[in-house]
Amino acid sequence: MKAVAATAGMLLALAACSTAPGTGWTRASDLSVYSAMHVFARAAIDQEAYCFGRDPARINADWDHDFRARQGAVSFALTRRYGAEALAEARASYAPRVPCGDVPDPQWRTRYTRLLRLLEIRLRMAAEGES
Repeated sequence: MKAVAATAGMLLALAACSTAPGTGWTRASDLSVYSAMHVFARAAIDQEAYCFGRDPARINADWDHDFRARQGAVSFALTRRYGAEALAEARASYAPRVPCGDVPDPQWRTRYTRLLRLLEIRLRMAAEGES
């Protein structure tokens, strides 16, 4: 009986994970994607600092080097579209602590990068369509 319940629970969870086009982040609003992107960034930075003892200044320097220009461009475009207050509210979302594992886990940085790219694509398409 427990096995049947566990299997049913697993099937329900998998049913919520669609791989069909047009589901997931592609259908989320720009501000929802922006908010989640910041949650993933905080999770990645926290994990590097708390779990693996990297120097926070070094982590921030690495993130600035890798993402500052792209993040700035996306933030600027979203500010023009939605206003500074909406962006500040989106950035203020709660970010839970991620558990520490035995080895560094790049999933949070990868998720951040994917959402940043999604916003870049959306904003470029909107700019082309508006002109």
